[in-house]
Amino acid sequence: MKKKLALMLVVVLTAAITLAACGSSAVEPKEAADIAVNTIIYNKDTDKFEDVFGEDAKNLEKEIKTGFKKGFTSSLNITDGSIDDEVDKLYDTFAKRVKEVTKYTTKVTNDDKDKPTVEISVNGLDMTGVQAEMTTALQAKVKADPSIQTDAKKAATAMLDVYQETIAKAKVSTKAVKVKMNLEANKDQWKIKDADKFAQNLYLAFFTGTVQS
Repeated sequence: MKKKLALMLVVVLTAAITLAACGSSAVEPKEAADIAVNTIIYNKDTDKFEDVFGEDAKNLEKEIKTGFKKGFTSSLNITDGSIDDEVDKLYDTFAKRVKEVTKYTTKVTNDDKDKPTVEISVNGLDMTGVQAEMTTALQAKVKADPSIQTDAKKAATAMLDVYQETIAKAKVSTKAVKVKMNLEANKDQWKIKDADKFAQNLYLAFFTGTVQS
């Protein structure tokens, strides 16, 4: 009987140790925020993202790129697909420059066990300098071809050309903007509260150096 009890105890302890080794608790909030930023902005840590948030990150960049294209073409009032390739290239230029020059830090501002908050401080692209340079370049194009002012397709093409040129050499903003990441415990993972709004503000912070209030 004693041998059977001892054997059962070994089995139970082995199972407990195995479960503990597999990890039954979520990563620290700061690490979760770093993984989210690295995946969403820098296209890194995608495998960790799924482990931490329970979502497949493989299509994340594709979805974001599609949203960027839709928003940009709508703002130019050209939604017939005629400038889609150019807008895709512009997104790639934005993403490449963001990876090259931007930076961020993370800090836990609310260490609640189940609903922590992480503040992400972002030095994104300096769009103030970009806008000034774009205006000058666009004025030069209009001066060379006045019909740009009355032809929507020409105007969109000219603007995309100017964006491509200026974004490719955009500098990092010296002024950091803050993005709050509110997490909620979800078993042994995390859930991002208001995930769509968070992702939107994160992209604004890195791509434009601004956030929505």
